[in-house]
Amino acid sequence: MRYAGAVRPTRRELLQLLGAGLLVGAAGCSDAAPATATAALDPDEDSVVIAVWSDSPARAAAIEVRTDGVLVTEAQVALRDGLGSTVVSGLAPATSYEIVIALAGAVIATHRVQTAPSADDPRPVRIAIGADCDPNPAFASGLLDAIVAAAPELLITIGDFPYTDNGPPAHTVAEYRERHAELRSHPPVRAMLESAGLYAIYDDHEFVNDWDAAKVAAEPDRAAAALKVWDEFFPLRTPADQIRYRSWRWGAHLECFLLDCRHFRSTNQAPDDAAKTMLGEAQHRWLIDGLTRSTATFKLVLTSVPLDFGRGDDHWASFRTERDALFAALVGIAGVVFVSGDQHWFAAHRHAFGIREFQIGPLARGLGEPLGMPPGVMFRAVRENAGVIEVDGDQLTVLALGADGEVFYRETLSAADLTPATPA
Repeated sequence: MRYAGAVRPTRRELLQLLGAGLLVGAAGCSDAAPATATAALDPDEDSVVIAVWSDSPARAAAIEVRTDGVLVTEAQVALRDGLGSTVVSGLAPATSYEIVIALAGAVIATHRVQTAPSADDPRPVRIAIGADCDPNPAFASGLLDAIVAAAPELLITIGDFPYTDNGPPAHTVAEYRERHAELRSHPPVRAMLESAGLYAIYDDHEFVNDWDAAKVAAEPDRAAAALKVWDEFFPLRTPADQIRYRSWRWGAHLECFLLDCRHFRSTNQAPDDAAKTMLGEAQHRWLIDGLTRSTATFKLVLTSVPLDFGRGDDHWASFRTERDALFAALVGIAGVVFVSGDQHWFAAHRHAFGIREFQIGPLARGLGEPLGMPPGVMFRAVRENAGVIEVDGDQLTVLALGADGEVFYRETLSAADLTPATPA
């Protein structure tokens, strides 16, 4: 295949090039190497989930886990239809591991993963948060490289990873698998995913734009295919009843709460009353109970859509009744901070009761067009970006990382600063 001028390969042609070994130079690969994609997911204090995809006929991938060059354990990932996952356990807390994945004797990936510090470990921690990632060359920048250079202990993506509803849209299981594999096979994404463990949740473009209950009802088979493939590429440690929201501790000072803002959502255009929900009753109660019980200094709530000040009706401003009830329930809970995505610009927000939100993204996608500067918008920058959260004792610092590696926003807050309170 030859491409010249402004003509670019289609997504399917790009995947063929990746499969031919023309774009990916993984160790041990040759021109005949199979297309592969891997991830090290949901690390906790003593384990990590390893997911593997390959278009080769191999029935298993081999795993070696090392720390400081010493072999710790070995495992295998059984592959069915080219997909498989396993949990590597028996690891030590707050320890850096090198996880080597091989297929038919050739190394296809080397992941560097840190396990979570224990809940009584007060060490400083750093995590990176991104959203909105498309491997189209039109959106290429140095941002993914900048994230790797920032050396976070953990990566979190909060949606649109990958885009599957354009160029051409995916409808079937095979087409969704192709789009997920395409993104993970993209060299800058591979490098980022191999640099740290990953937690992830979808937003809308993993199925279709502005996904809500009405769009699921209109295309149930397509929705089922999209979620089946999401679960194949982002398998949970203990999958149960399609519950993908979850929380985890990352040391003494940080607990993360990752929300599912799509699967339980009402129709966006439904009347905004007590029956309209973004989270569903069970998830809403889980979140409030978890935040109330948490003993971490800071509670980081990750929502794929912003709490307010976005465009359209696809975010929390159209679910105001539920959102305001959530806000009220947070009063007096120390150290609560929200991070959101979806709108394709960076922003710092202040809401009712002093609740703080930082909006991040895109990693690699077109920029959004914000409307006005409402009083709750404290800062805004329309540019590619990722968020970095650093926690050290009673200090949480939010950094906005630009495509050139520049930190263009920085704010440090205490747990008291992040404790919602009723006005005096």
